[in-house]
Amino acid sequence: MEFCNLGERYLEALQKGELQEILELFAPDAKVDSPVYGRLGANEFYTSLLADTRSSELQLHQCICDREATKLAVYFTYNWTLKDGSRLVFDVVDIMVLDSYHKISELIIVYNNSETLGKITSLRQQS
Repeated sequence: MEFCNLGERYLEALQKGELQEILELFAPDAKVDSPVYGRLGANEFYTSLLADTRSSELQLHQCICDREATKLAVYFTYNWTLKDGSRLVFDVVDIMVLDSYHKISELIIVYNNSETLGKITSLRQQS
Protein backbone atom coordinates (compact mmCIF):
# COMPACT_ATOMS: atom_id res chain seq x y z
CA MET A 1 0.00 0.00 0.00
CA GLU A 2 1.23 3.46 -0.84
CA PHE A 3 1.03 5.19 2.55
CA CYS A 4 0.87 8.72 1.19
CA ASN A 5 -2.23 7.54 -0.67
CA LEU A 6 -3.86 7.06 2.74
CA GLY A 7 -3.03 10.66 3.64
CA GLU A 8 -4.42 11.90 0.32
CA ARG A 9 -7.62 9.84 0.72
CA TYR A 10 -8.03 11.21 4.23
CA LEU A 11 -7.72 14.83 3.06
CA GLU A 12 -10.12 14.23 0.16
CA ALA A 13 -12.76 12.73 2.47
CA LEU A 14 -12.29 15.52 5.02
CA GLN A 15 -12.61 18.20 2.34
CA LYS A 16 -15.84 16.61 1.06
CA GLY A 17 -17.18 16.40 4.62
CA GLU A 18 -18.19 12.76 4.16
CA LEU A 19 -18.33 11.19 7.64
CA GLN A 20 -18.57 7.56 6.45
CA GLU A 21 -15.76 8.01 3.95
CA ILE A 22 -13.54 9.47 6.69
CA LEU A 23 -14.39 6.75 9.21
CA GLU A 24 -13.63 3.95 6.72
CA LEU A 25 -9.96 4.95 7.04
CA PHE A 26 -10.00 4.43 10.82
CA ALA A 27 -9.90 1.37 13.06
CA PRO A 28 -13.19 0.86 14.96
CA ASP A 29 -11.73 2.01 18.31
CA ALA A 30 -9.55 4.80 16.89
CA LYS A 31 -8.89 7.96 18.89
CA VAL A 32 -8.30 11.51 17.69
CA ASP A 33 -6.29 13.97 19.79
CA SER A 34 -7.20 17.54 18.78
CA PRO A 35 -5.93 20.86 20.18
CA VAL A 36 -9.51 22.20 20.15
CA TYR A 37 -11.84 19.23 20.69
CA GLY A 38 -9.63 17.18 23.02
CA ARG A 39 -9.17 13.40 22.85
CA LEU A 40 -12.25 11.68 21.41
CA GLY A 41 -13.24 8.58 19.52
CA ALA A 42 -12.97 9.13 15.76
CA ASN A 43 -16.75 9.01 15.22
CA GLU A 44 -17.43 11.57 17.96
CA PHE A 45 -14.61 13.85 16.82
CA TYR A 46 -15.60 13.95 13.14
CA THR A 47 -19.30 14.28 13.96
CA SER A 48 -18.46 17.39 16.05
CA LEU A 49 -16.00 18.78 13.51
CA LEU A 50 -18.42 18.41 10.60
CA ALA A 51 -21.25 19.95 12.64
CA ASP A 52 -19.08 23.05 13.14
CA THR A 53 -18.03 23.20 9.47
CA ARG A 54 -19.59 24.89 6.44
CA SER A 55 -16.71 23.97 4.11
CA SER A 56 -13.06 22.93 4.07
CA GLU A 57 -10.34 23.42 1.49
CA LEU A 58 -7.19 21.42 2.13
CA GLN A 59 -3.85 21.79 0.38
CA LEU A 60 -1.43 18.91 0.84
CA HIS A 61 2.22 19.91 1.21
CA GLN A 62 3.95 16.68 2.22
CA CYS A 63 3.48 13.13 3.51
CA ILE A 64 6.20 11.36 5.47
CA CYS A 65 6.10 7.70 6.51
CA ASP A 66 8.40 6.02 9.04
CA ARG A 67 10.54 3.03 8.05
CA GLU A 68 8.28 0.51 9.77
CA ALA A 69 5.18 1.92 7.99
CA THR A 70 3.41 2.38 11.32
CA LYS A 71 3.24 6.18 11.35
CA LEU A 72 2.41 8.74 8.69
CA ALA A 73 2.71 12.52 9.02
CA VAL A 74 0.55 14.63 6.70
CA TYR A 75 1.43 18.33 6.42
CA PHE A 76 -1.25 20.54 4.87
CA THR A 77 -2.93 23.94 4.91
CA TYR A 78 -6.48 23.95 6.27
CA ASN A 79 -8.79 26.66 4.91
CA TRP A 80 -11.76 26.15 7.22
CA THR A 81 -15.10 27.97 6.96
CA LEU A 82 -17.16 27.51 10.11
CA LYS A 83 -20.94 27.12 9.99
CA ASP A 84 -21.36 30.80 11.00
CA GLY A 85 -19.30 31.88 7.96
CA SER A 86 -16.12 32.84 9.83
CA ARG A 87 -12.94 31.59 8.20
CA LEU A 88 -9.66 30.24 9.55
CA VAL A 89 -6.53 29.38 7.57
CA PHE A 90 -3.68 27.53 9.26
CA ASP A 91 -1.01 24.89 8.70
CA VAL A 92 -1.53 21.46 10.24
CA VAL A 93 0.46 18.29 10.75
CA ASP A 94 -1.68 15.20 11.31
CA ILE A 95 0.27 12.28 12.73
CA MET A 96 -1.42 8.98 11.92
CA VAL A 97 -0.59 5.84 13.90
CA LEU A 98 -1.50 2.81 11.79
CA ASP A 99 -2.61 -0.63 12.91
CA SER A 100 -1.62 -3.92 11.27
CA TYR A 101 -4.48 -3.50 8.77
CA HIS A 102 -3.17 -0.06 7.74
CA LYS A 103 -6.15 1.65 9.36
CA ILE A 104 -5.65 4.77 11.46
CA SER A 105 -5.71 3.72 15.12
CA GLU A 106 -4.72 7.14 16.47
CA LEU A 107 -4.62 10.59 14.91
CA ILE A 108 -2.68 13.37 16.62
CA ILE A 109 -3.46 16.81 15.21
CA VAL A 110 -0.78 19.47 15.65
CA TYR A 111 -1.29 23.20 14.96
CA ASN A 112 -1.34 26.57 16.72
CA ASN A 113 -4.88 26.76 18.08
CA SER A 114 -4.82 30.26 19.59
CA GLU A 115 -7.28 31.71 17.07
CA THR A 116 -9.18 28.50 16.38
CA LEU A 117 -10.10 27.75 19.99
CA GLY A 118 -11.67 31.18 20.47
CA LYS A 119 -13.71 30.92 17.25
CA ILE A 120 -15.04 27.44 18.09
CA THR A 121 -15.91 28.50 21.64
CA SER A 122 -17.81 31.51 20.27
CA LEU A 123 -19.55 29.38 17.64
CA ARG A 124 -20.76 26.89 20.25
CA GLN A 125 -22.07 29.68 22.50
CA GLN A 126 -24.22 30.91 19.60
CA SER A 127 -25.83 27.48 19.15
